[in-house]
Amino acid sequence: MPLNKLENFIKNTEGRILYVNPNDLDATDSINNQGNSLAQPFKTVQRALLESARFSYLKGNNNDITEKTTILLFPGEHSIDNRPGHAIKD
Repeated sequence: MPLNKLENFIKNTEGRILYVNPNDLDATDSINNQGNSLAQPFKTVQRALLESARFSYLKGNNNDITEKTTILLFPGEHSIDNRPGHAIKD
């Protein structure tokens, strides 16, 4: 589906800039969201960090790309959830 001129203007097509804005009504951490558009930023910093790590990973040893993405945080209250995740029990 081709982008219209407005979407093309506000979307970072290279994927190098990820936007995080918890105050935006269209912000979401959905798996379908790439976070590279001002029209639909990520809601949390954690989601942007996961996507940034995914972009920088390359197969093989010692060849990951560093400094490939920039995370742009918009003003607002950003909360980090540091609770432990799920663990496998024997």
